[in-house]
Amino acid sequence: MTGAKQVTIWFLCGVILGVYGLTVLGSGIYNVLHPPEVYGADLHLDVWWGVGLTIVGAIFLWRQWPRPPSS
Repeated sequence: MTGAKQVTIWFLCGVILGVYGLTVLGSGIYNVLHPPEVYGADLHLDVWWGVGLTIVGAIFLWRQWPRPPSS
């Protein structure tokens, strides 16, 4: 096939990490607005993990974005 762009596995990992990060971040924001009655809930670790996963996913996407082949 001519002109087909190849996508690396790291690009797909970035997509997955970004989706998981946004999901965990959304759950964390919900838990900030409606705090659960558990020990350590005031640390909001789900928010921090969500932000971290989203940032790592964005870095993967930025570095592995499909580009046209240079010739």
